[in-house]
Amino acid sequence: MKKAISATLLAFWLISGFTVQGVLSAEQTGQTKDREATEMEWQQALKAQVALARAKVNLLKARTELWLEKNSEAALQSLEDAKTNLRKAYGTADTVTRRRIADLQEQIKSAETALRTKSDKAYPELTNLADKSESTLNAAIAETQTKATALKKETSTRIALVQARAAALKARIALEIEQSPEKAMRALEEAQEYLAEAKASASKRTAEGIAQLELDAQAAKQAVTEGVGKAKDKTNALVVHTEEQLQAYGKQVSESEEAVLLRKRYTELEARAALLKAQLAASAEATLEQAQSYLDEAKAWYARAQSQAKETARLEFQKMQKRIDDTKDALKEGEKQAGKKLSDLLKSAAERVEVKGEE
Repeated sequence: MKKAISATLLAFWLISGFTVQGVLSAEQTGQTKDREATEMEWQQALKAQVALARAKVNLLKARTELWLEKNSEAALQSLEDAKTNLRKAYGTADTVTRRRIADLQEQIKSAETALRTKSDKAYPELTNLADKSESTLNAAIAETQTKATALKKETSTRIALVQARAAALKARIALEIEQSPEKAMRALEEAQEYLAEAKASASKRTAEGIAQLELDAQAAKQAVTEGVGKAKDKTNALVVHTEEQLQAYGKQVSESEEAVLLRKRYTELEARAALLKAQLAASAEATLEQAQSYLDEAKAWYARAQSQAKETARLEFQKMQKRIDDTKDALKEGEKQAGKKLSDLLKSAAERVEVKGEE
């Protein structure tokens, strides 16, 4: 009879053990999926942002080709390039940005008709398109920043959990080696602070797991006041459960090589867009001050690109900034070569984005 009872209890224990493991495994899988989904959403938003930046450059280029070069065919080709990049952006954009992209695509059709029929509306339509692409890009940037914030919170939660685990380990050392309940109590209070910090930045699913850790920490503190033996068990449980939570949370989030490259490409695209605006401002429709302002904007983007680049590329960005300064001086002095310097700058910017940007 005893053997039967023992066998039954053993079977129950095994089933219970597998059930607990199953729950933990399900929780780990769920949290890992949450983290991966957050990272994927951010990457997708970043891809849409870069594609929209390319489309903006295409539309600015179309406007320049029509106004300065009187080249409708070249402008039409730039519109084709814009449509290609808008399709790419649409594929990874959020719902709101997709609606904006669809509006842009419709407007491009109208601009193409105006160009082919040599309508007087062609240039105003291209100008409107360039402006609208700017606002669409800004909306996409806002979406990327929202996703980046979510990703940053994921990382903050994990860091706080690591610190909570370290504090729990300090408490265990205080009890088992130093025989100091006072030190253990302080370490457990520190663990509670880190757990509260982790929960504040955690997703709903992860916050539920951290709430259980907070109960473990409170139980360990209570046990310290009741006796070292019980306190050791409770503190050890806190360490183990915090480690399990960290494993469920997954590895620390870091930018992929693709994400780093996308951010670099976006920076260079914005620099090129600013140079296109400067060229048009200097040649046709604005004051010298406005052209200078656009050149300053381009220089600022290249300075940012330089801060993100490796050593070889940093030198190239330094040269671009120096050339921008030279062009600004030439414009200010009214030199005949100012226009050529600006055109050469644009050519170099295009080569960087279109050739090196595809690596």
